Amino acid sequence: MRTHRWRVALASLIAAATLGATSPAYAGTHHGGGDRCERKLERIERDFRIIERIAGWELASKWWNDVAWPHYYRQCGG
Repeated sequence: MRTHRWRVALASLIAAATLGATSPAYAGTHHGGGDRCERKLERIERDFRIIERIAGWELASKWWNDVAWPHYYRQCGG
């Protein structure tokens, strides 16, 4: 159980650092942004793989669904 908590905490830190570091760069790109949105998607896919390697697929998927994709969609989605 202790290992699971450590993994959750680590995945949360990675997610927070990732979103915090990328958000200002994409301000003002709502509903499009072409190259910026493409780079952002590539970045969150890369971050997913990092979280998956560190904390496992299940936590990476939770991060993707709960944090990364909604954030991306708000900035670049329809």
